[in-house]
Amino acid sequence: MSDHGKATLASATTGVLVGAAMVSTRAVSSHASPETLAFLRYLIGISVLAVPMLFGTRTRFSPKDVVAVGLLGVFQFAILIVLLNQALRTLAAATCALVFSTMPLFTMSLAVILRREVFRWTKLSGLILAICGIVVLLSSSSHLTIHAIDPTAFAALVGATVTGAVCSILYRPYLRRYPALPTGALAMSAAVVFLGGLCWFTSQPIGPRLSTSEWANVTFIGLSSGLGYFCWLWALARMDASRVVAFQALGPVAAAAIELAIARQLPSWQLLLSIALVVAGLLVALRAAGPEAAAA
Repeated sequence: MSDHGKATLASATTGVLVGAAMVSTRAVSSHASPETLAFLRYLIGISVLAVPMLFGTRTRFSPKDVVAVGLLGVFQFAILIVLLNQALRTLAAATCALVFSTMPLFTMSLAVILRREVFRWTKLSGLILAICGIVVLLSSSSHLTIHAIDPTAFAALVGATVTGAVCSILYRPYLRRYPALPTGALAMSAAVVFLGGLCWFTSQPIGPRLSTSEWANVTFIGLSSGLGYFCWLWALARMDASRVVAFQALGPVAAAAIELAIARQLPSWQLLLSIALVVAGLLVALRAAGPEAAAA
């Protein structure tokens, strides 16, 4: 399999893991604060990355790059989550999911403006088609509405979306200089330190009282985050950021499919249509991708 094929597979794996983590997060969100869950998520995630690092070649980062990658980690894994959780306090989950699903469009637009990617109509068409699939899914299952929007919460939601897009683009130069595994570990470690301080500042416990099943869900969230973000960074080093981020569209449909499987229910025609649109959109976005020499 070519590097582009492997990057596509890694991106798809990340999208599915994000959807699976959504299901587990919903199961424990009422038993622990968002700050605590985020801290535990990435603490477990960094332990996943630490195991293979013990047996790998040690990577030396320049001091300047340590600061830069650490800041990217704080924004990607901490600030983004804080902004998204702030939006979820007052906005409908469906509204948040819909706006957040536009991240690939923000990523592509910023990458083209910064001359990191070449504009392609096929890519734009594919991204829009994938977003249409998410709209079909949300409108059928969540009664999607966009009225009575709190401006502050909506600003936080857009801020989270733009943060994800910017980080996806800015990681690329460092991933060309350093392997994905230590880069991800450094970024996630910085986020864990930041989130630990945030828990202390907001008086949130870092070791909540949870049942065995709830701890199992938290552990799964952390494991999926560690593996998922390694795959994400590995793919970013080999494929355009907008195409990698586009696979996040698999998250909502994967979550819906998993919840149906748990409930032992057959998929609705809306879910099947949503999956078809998302997959078709990704195929169109990947059409004629090839090795586009994006500028660093």
